[in-house]
Amino acid sequence: MRSPNTESSLATSIARWRTARRVILGSIVLAGAMATSAAIMYRFGGTDCRSAHRAVDNSYSYSGIGAVIQGRGDHVVVRSVLPGAPADGAIREGARLISVDGTYPDSVEGWATALKGPAGTSVTIEVAYKCSGHKFVTLERKMIRVSR
Repeated sequence: MRSPNTESSLATSIARWRTARRVILGSIVLAGAMATSAAIMYRFGGTDCRSAHRAVDNSYSYSGIGAVIQGRGDHVVVRSVLPGAPADGAIREGARLISVDGTYPDSVEGWATALKGPAGTSVTIEVAYKCSGHKFVTLERKMIRVSR
């Protein structure tokens, strides 16, 4: 039979061991996170800008009409048109989108999906302007490359 003094000493030793284990494991995790952060900072924060530009591509491509859209209240409007895109000269900035191929998307995401499609296919868009009324525009989608 153990004495109460021995049992409390054993409990204290176990508690100290558990605390030390937590501190050591936490230090290992912290050291790993710091090493990973340092490697990332070294890779992208170095003085060689050319390697950083090779690692990050600042452009993307999609097939569509080249109109940048946004939600405005309950409507979706054309915020801008990319130069040389199918929408260039056919749809003006500020046009309110009404329908696309006879459908009425109810969100910006729905409009984006409806306006995109395979290159070479056509899409008919109904737009409205504040002072000009409604207009139907048929455009042929093409590959659009956007650089940031």
